[in-house]
Amino acid sequence: MGRAWRIEYEGALYHLMSRGNDGQHIYLNDADRNLFLETISEMSERFKVDIFAYVLMSNNYHLLVRTNRANLKKAMQWVWVVICSRGGIKASWFKIMHILRSYPVISIEIH
Repeated sequence: MGRAWRIEYEGALYHLMSRGNDGQHIYLNDADRNLFLETISEMSERFKVDIFAYVLMSNNYHLLVRTNRANLKKAMQWVWVVICSRGGIKASWFKIMHILRSYPVISIEIH
């Protein structure tokens, strides 16, 4: 069974996360962390994605983002292509990491 389709639309809020398998570290050092942060910053500008919050831990990360265009898949694909092309993360690194998970955030307006 394939994974559920990712819901994408303009103005959507998402909680994005990814973690290492069996608790393995996904960042080897501060340079890896900085490369990730620099790349998501570039992605934010390029794809018009607002980043409201992030948490980087040794074995996972979480992002709270809003897509101003329906382009989450393209934006995150670009992030990982850029990180790999800049040599920050080796191909073997992906063996320790789950596929990106995204959860639409449901907003409730209270009057």
